[in-house]
Amino acid sequence: MLIAFGVALNHSSVILGFNLSLADPVAILLTLTLLASRRLLIPPAPLLFFLLLSIHQLVVALFVSPRWTNTELPITTIASDYTKLAATFLCLLLGIQIVRAGRTRLVLRAYITGSVAVSSIAVASIALPTLMTVGDLFYGGFRFQGFTNDPNYFAVMTVAALAALWFDPGIRPHLRVVASAILIGGVLLSASKTGALALALLATWRLLGLRRAQKGAARPSRVMASIAALSAMAIGLLLLPGTGAGAALAEFASRTPALNRLVPLITDFDSAVGASGSERGDAWDVALAVIALSPALGVGVGTYLTVANEVTGIPMLAHNTYLQVSAEWGLILAIVFFVWLARHTFLRPLEISHRAAWAISSNALLVLLVGSLGLSLNYSRLFWVLLGATVATHLLSQATLSSFKGAAPKTLPSTSDPLDLDASHPCHPHLASREPRRHRHEHPVEAVHETHP
Repeated sequence: MLIAFGVALNHSSVILGFNLSLADPVAILLTLTLLASRRLLIPPAPLLFFLLLSIHQLVVALFVSPRWTNTELPITTIASDYTKLAATFLCLLLGIQIVRAGRTRLVLRAYITGSVAVSSIAVASIALPTLMTVGDLFYGGFRFQGFTNDPNYFAVMTVAALAALWFDPGIRPHLRVVASAILIGGVLLSASKTGALALALLATWRLLGLRRAQKGAARPSRVMASIAALSAMAIGLLLLPGTGAGAALAEFASRTPALNRLVPLITDFDSAVGASGSERGDAWDVALAVIALSPALGVGVGTYLTVANEVTGIPMLAHNTYLQVSAEWGLILAIVFFVWLARHTFLRPLEISHRAAWAISSNALLVLLVGSLGLSLNYSRLFWVLLGATVATHLLSQATLSSFKGAAPKTLPSTSDPLDLDASHPCHPHLASREPRRHRHEHPVEAVHETHP
């Protein structure tokens, strides 16, 4: 079931007006299984914040925003968007449970495999153009969007899969190379400038040796070589428009419409960003106007488009997660959330055994945070699953250290090593009285199957 959940995270579609995913029924089954077995543990801090946020959002949406706008706000939209908000909290909990069960690598590899399979269709379309007419795989006839409804979202999700691939030390090198080539091909054929920029940033921090599982700076020689390579690339990009190479590159890319859309990022970066950023600039202006209307309280869940239309005459989403959340939640709750998110994303867990899982999930999450500058990902299932997994590495790290000191854990008890699939951790509530811990290579999978679904 966990493998199906990981693969299904690659799907998102609007059905009967609702943004649904194949991951939704699997998530419900997983939750029911955890509830039936009494293994669904909820961290107190996220639960308290969600309850506070729920009360705040519903009160503001139902009673406060209508007074400001003198407009009847749609109850159905409020109910629909609150359901999405509750679903994001469920995804956060599932991300935490996945790490507790020692299945981080299993789920993320399933997600990577699904992403590679989807991107393979995009790559195959180069040799088989008839694939572009199959279903809704291509937006506008040439921008690959996979099994989502937005090529930009597909591109950012694919770069997140690439991050998980690059920071998973257990994947064989030849498989990593092939999968990387396919995923990069999928990103480029989506013709998403947001995805291309996220890909460039991921390659940069990977090349510089940043965001590793263990502390310690990269070797000076590697840093200098990386900086030199990046500087040479930057100089080349600056000089390229004035040479014949830029025209040659444009002519080559013109044969593939998706690549042709990305060429201005190299040949004329300013015009490329300006041309694609005008609509986003308008959306950001609308979001800032909505924030200015109610900076402290926000406008509540499910009311954004109605309030935006009332204030600016333009009913348009923010196309920016940070602005969208700030407008709906209010700056106070938004700042608290973003500080909490940054703390878990940028700081390594205290316990070394949880840092490998943290490196994989936090780097994939960081890609989505970069993509959030141009997309509203506040209801993205993948975003909240990765956030839950990243937070869990910190919670379990604290629990592990507390158990070693002889104190009662202040957070969730750890059920396993997050990356080694070993369920015999001494903090496991069901295994504390069992036989001493075996060596990690002696039937670890069977131990997990005895205790976890």
